[in-house]
Amino acid sequence: MRNRDGNVLIISALVMPVLIGMAALVTEYGAALVERADNQRVADLSAYAGALAYNANKSTSQMTATAVGVAVLNGVPATNVQVSLVASPKTTGVNAVSVSINTYRTLFLARVLNDRQQLQIYANSVAELGAQPQTPGCMLALDGTQTGLTLSGGTSISAQKCTVSSNSTVTVPCGTSISAIGVNYNSAAAPSQPCSGITGPGGATAVITKQSTPDPLAGNAAVTAAVARIATLAALSTTIAPTAPTTPNGNNIDFGWNTGPTQGQANALGCTAAWASSSSTWTLDCGSKTTVNLGTITIGGGINLNFATSGAATTVYNIAGDLTTSATTNFGPGTYNFAKTLTTAGTTNFGAGTYNFGKQVTASGTTTFGAGTFNFAKGLTTGYGTTTFGAGTFRIGRSDTACNGAGQVSICNAAALIFAGPSTFELPGGYTNTGTLTFGSGSTNSYKIGPGSNGDAITLGGGSTTIMADATGASSVFQVVGNVNGGGGGSCFVVPAAAQHDIAGNFIGSGAILLGAGVYTVDGYFALGGNGGGSANCNGSTISVSGANVTLVLSGKAKSSSGSCNGYVFCVAAGYSNIILTAPQSGATAKLAVIGPTSSSNTGGATFAEGGSNAQISGAFYFPYGPIIMNGGSSVLGSNTDASKCLQMVGSRITLSGGTTAASECIAASSAGGSSKVSLVQ
Repeated sequence: MRNRDGNVLIISALVMPVLIGMAALVTEYGAALVERADNQRVADLSAYAGALAYNANKSTSQMTATAVGVAVLNGVPATNVQVSLVASPKTTGVNAVSVSINTYRTLFLARVLNDRQQLQIYANSVAELGAQPQTPGCMLALDGTQTGLTLSGGTSISAQKCTVSSNSTVTVPCGTSISAIGVNYNSAAAPSQPCSGITGPGGATAVITKQSTPDPLAGNAAVTAAVARIATLAALSTTIAPTAPTTPNGNNIDFGWNTGPTQGQANALGCTAAWASSSSTWTLDCGSKTTVNLGTITIGGGINLNFATSGAATTVYNIAGDLTTSATTNFGPGTYNFAKTLTTAGTTNFGAGTYNFGKQVTASGTTTFGAGTFNFAKGLTTGYGTTTFGAGTFRIGRSDTACNGAGQVSICNAAALIFAGPSTFELPGGYTNTGTLTFGSGSTNSYKIGPGSNGDAITLGGGSTTIMADATGASSVFQVVGNVNGGGGGSCFVVPAAAQHDIAGNFIGSGAILLGAGVYTVDGYFALGGNGGGSANCNGSTISVSGANVTLVLSGKAKSSSGSCNGYVFCVAAGYSNIILTAPQSGATAKLAVIGPTSSSNTGGATFAEGGSNAQISGAFYFPYGPIIMNGGSSVLGSNTDASKCLQMVGSRITLSGGTTAASECIAASSAGGSSKVSLVQ
């Protein structure tokens, strides 16, 4: 019989790989299946947590950190976790969070059958963010019959926490880009992006959706209330012109070099006159008389006068004729009624009191008035030198003569004119300033300013400085009827803070403008730089336009006709760079920066043109029936990271050329619905 012992070896050799393969399948691949189940569980948890984090703050970095953190807590190394924001595989137009986990197991038994050293264990989970509203108000072109949203010239839009929408086309040519949560369009053709310029946050795949987007601010209560105030501007009245005082005739007095006549004339008035030859000075003393009636006061050349400087504040001085001073004249306290003209050419000082001027007052040299009540029936004009008033109430009527070609006004200042404060100003003829003019001090001033004969309430010359102290008191107002015409390049204009600025006219600027906090209701247009101009030194620093906690409400009743501003309701142009305009963070107009015409019959729009660059506008910029145009190197920067700074552009169409725009939602649509529910879909 043959020896069959070798058969066992042969059979064993043939069976052994099968046995090893079965052992590898049971032990190593079985363990891998268990690990994959664990990885899938962790991926599900991570995707769900990442989706919740993204829903809370729209931050991809926070989304990633949260998802990776959950995986690490469950024993998966951070390097083995990949997190991304993707389009949902289930619902069109909805984002989702995808988490992939890759781990590896070292093979031992299976290596007998092949040379694989490790087995990759892959798990993936996708958590849908829900059918969320796509924050339509971030940047939106409303009119489906116009060109929608158009980019050119290297423009980029960064809207990391909101959507960019158009009810017409979206055009993103090569060299331009949009980075946003989503891009909505409502045209027959999909957005034009030949170089794939539309992406999601962090370079994720863009969510592009064909849908109509409603106006997010239509029916907004704050917008409605702000616009409603425009109708009240027509009712503003500045019939505050003081009338000429009724002044009885009195005796004339001539302060001359011949002492006898002067002393006799003083005695006839019930007063005394003393002469000091060493200083060429007359001193008139009327004691505590109740009333002193004078005719014409004449002061000889080179003669100084102390007029009742130690008299009683209760005395009334009626001057029926003209008064001209050319040397040093000091008036004491009291009530002064000047029926005709007052002209100062030297140094003139007035004590505290009440001053009623029936005719033109022209101040040159150094003229100082104390505190009191001042009624100028026919205007105040300064020629040279410095004129100073103490705090008080100033009612100044319109002059009979034109002011430097700018029409007849209440105040015509060509020198240095200072009003202390807090004070109340009622100027029915407005004012023209070509020098340095300071209105009041403190915070409780009040202003009622009417138009000059040329229709301007405020006219500023080139190189002038105008400072209007704040009007935030309980009874303070800021009311202007006529145009604010800061048409002089290199000028400085400090507008007071006030809860409400009512301007029944247009606001035009060419120099530096510092806007005090508050709402500006302008029954016309707001244009800066249409006729040139730009930055200047103002209030201690070089600025262009600066305004914190400011809301502009523009009726568009008139539109600019100047240069590149022609036809627009809001315009920033001609070298106005580094503009800062920040909307209030609280109150009735919180987060509203500029509100344009809200009637479909008014298509006046907004433009940043010709180098109107680096504009930092925080708040909603709302022109529902007018275009928003940026060109000529202009740029508007909001913030994608600071919640207190946002830029929300809503216009009939939006055209951007050159520069960068950072947009984020300021005010959500009141009707915005949808669900923030997170669900695992893969």
